[in-house]
Amino acid sequence: MLLRTASLALATTLALGAPAAMAAPATPVAVETVQVKAPAPAQSQDTSNYAEREQQDQKTADFQGGDVLIVGISGGAIIVLLFLLLILA
Repeated sequence: MLLRTASLALATTLALGAPAAMAAPATPVAVETVQVKAPAPAQSQDTSNYAEREQQDQKTADFQGGDVLIVGISGGAIIVLLFLLLILA
């Protein structure tokens, strides 16, 4: 029952608060611009260092990345929990 009351309060706040926030007059804001130097592109020395480290560690060639299965299962579990929350609320 408390969850239903909280959901009703949230829905009411969003329904009444959003139009009021949109109707408020916008105050002018001062704009400040800053010029920043772009980072220098990678030099050939950097790429040779990476290639040298890759040659030293042979396991990097066999790297396959993360498993999609784990992400899919955890994402599916979250979706199921959300549906259960909506149904039971």
